[in-house]
Amino acid sequence: AGEGTRRTLEAGPRTTPWQAYRQGVLVDILNPKAAIFFMAFLPQFVRPEHGAVATQLLILGVLVVVVAIIAECLLVLLANRASAALRRSRRLSLWLDRLLGSILVGLGIRLGLSERG
Repeated sequence: AGEGTRRTLEAGPRTTPWQAYRQGVLVDILNPKAAIFFMAFLPQFVRPEHGAVATQLLILGVLVVVVAIIAECLLVLLANRASAALRRSRRLSLWLDRLLGSILVGLGIRLGLSERG
């Protein structure tokens, strides 16, 4: 596309915050990696001499979730600012497209030249 053409993003169906939340919870519940993580990671921090194991696991699980909520909210805010900057700046968006395109072409060349074996 030439410099004179303008790209537009077509909006898909609008998602309410409640629908997004429900979808996120459903994905997390059905994700087996989350259960495997909790079963493999948390028990090493449980000390039976410090009280009920189930209570310790519950507290540790809640702490992991709270920390994840804080970290992910910060990432969402950062991503929102970055996407707004990209939408405002046509020049920045063009250079980012060029940079990412060059990286992908370079990776493709490297893959094409790699030895098979």
